[in-house]
Amino acid sequence: MTDTFEIPSPKPLEKTLWTRLHFLWSAFWALVVTTVCTTGYLVAQVVRPGTETFSWWAGAWGRGMFFFAGIRLKLVDRRTETLSGACVLVANHQNGLDIPLVAAVLPMAFGFVAKAELEHAPLLGAALRHSPSVFVDKGDPRRSLASIKRAGEQIRSGSSVLIFPEGQRSYSGHLGAFMRGGFLLALESGVPLVPVTIVDAAAVFDESRWVSRPGVVHCVISDSIPLEGLNRRDIPDLMRRAHTAIAEELPEAWRNPPDQVQ
Repeated sequence: MTDTFEIPSPKPLEKTLWTRLHFLWSAFWALVVTTVCTTGYLVAQVVRPGTETFSWWAGAWGRGMFFFAGIRLKLVDRRTETLSGACVLVANHQNGLDIPLVAAVLPMAFGFVAKAELEHAPLLGAALRHSPSVFVDKGDPRRSLASIKRAGEQIRSGSSVLIFPEGQRSYSGHLGAFMRGGFLLALESGVPLVPVTIVDAAAVFDESRWVSRPGVVHCVISDSIPLEGLNRRDIPDLMRRAHTAIAEELPEAWRNPPDQVQ
């Protein structure tokens, strides 16, 4: 972890025999590490249930995946104050590395905001149900609002969560538009919003093209954005502030205007 940080200029990830073979190697070990860590977590949760158990196994899962892929992680923590309670982390979403990356490097225990249908998925659903993650139903507006309220109560009780407000992976590294749902959840919970920037994962991994390579991936934590006194009318401005905080840490070619909100 360091406070000095020069934004890298990522090299294009080309499709070659080497990058294809590296992807297959990484995918194989990702499957092995995921199976071992998910099983280990479910057993450990019976013996010692709690957020810290989830955090330890999630971190081991992420670090294991990056170790076998030959990818090093660097965390830059720009926060001027340390939060003592729960928060909502908002991060950009470049590719499939993002979830194990934040699990491996972020210095706080947290869960994820997951789609409601994942709650009943084999193995993964059980792991998420026993974690500090929250489920949000996006299929119906009325059910969605009710699930956001339940999730807000869970966060207020002390469970930090991470959301990807773009709603989908960019693969190119370019920062896309943000959607309102995660920010509505943040307002419902009333806890601080913490921007997290995944700087250059797209430069070493792209599962959409089956290519990857060893390298270094940087992650930046920015100062929190307090939500006291804000309401739903403030959501567009809140989205722009979070978008700007994340965009400023990205390579210039990957930044998009902060008015790209939905």
